[in-house]
Amino acid sequence: MTHYKLWPIIMAGLALVLVGCSSPKNNEVIATPTIPSFEEVSTSIFLTQNAPPAGFSQVAFDPLDLHLSDHGGWVYQLTGSFDGIYDDSGQPVQGSLSIQVIGNEAGQTRRVLFEASGQAFLIDDAILTLEGVRFINDYYLVDVNGQCTVDMGGQAGSATIADLSAGQVIGGVARAVPNGHRMEIDGVPAWQYTFAPADVRLPAVHTLANSRVALAADLWIAPQYNAVLRYEVTVEVERVHLLWADQTAATVSGTLYLRYDLSIPDLGIQPNISVPHGC
Repeated sequence: MTHYKLWPIIMAGLALVLVGCSSPKNNEVIATPTIPSFEEVSTSIFLTQNAPPAGFSQVAFDPLDLHLSDHGGWVYQLTGSFDGIYDDSGQPVQGSLSIQVIGNEAGQTRRVLFEASGQAFLIDDAILTLEGVRFINDYYLVDVNGQCTVDMGGQAGSATIADLSAGQVIGGVARAVPNGHRMEIDGVPAWQYTFAPADVRLPAVHTLANSRVALAADLWIAPQYNAVLRYEVTVEVERVHLLWADQTAATVSGTLYLRYDLSIPDLGIQPNISVPHGC
């Protein structure tokens, strides 16, 4: 099947799965977690000496990119990979993902560069490259063949890519507390936070009754910007479906890695977002 015939099918699958990402079943994390419990974090003296500023003794970032709209502009990168097997055959299966999201709050514009590959993430073993741009309520989508679709008013479904966000892929954390560790990321003071598995939402993983999900995570927050600077998740999964893969196909088991990075140099700067080339 050519990419030209394939991409509308994949786009339809993306839209269906993104809608499904809000369901509790898809977001459930059945965990034998490696995330530290609240009892296992550093001593109270260490925590006191390295406490974040007032107001950040407990935080919630769900979705992960919550509060970015408070800044004039922003850019973040979401990357991911999977290495594992099909549960029915034992055959290897992989996936890779790269999503850059650029926002201009003042101009109400948004640009998303999307690239994914591999049957672990998609309905076919293809390389899917898409660009979506939104100007208020008007959408532009450049497909895998470089053809542009103009969707005035967002009625034709082109918003699937242009409105794609980190929360739809990597999810967020409903409750987290500092563990006493801090460092500078691109010159900005950041604190590391820990949380319980029950407080994790991970829409990239679609579980079944016999699924198993065990995750380890690394969350860094900058109180100065009230924003997540970095979030890394390594997930050992058994008998699950991932992202936009065929939900009727065999489940997979293996290691999923997802990472979110907020660009500090771009935070607060209004980017120039234009109509994609060829539209």
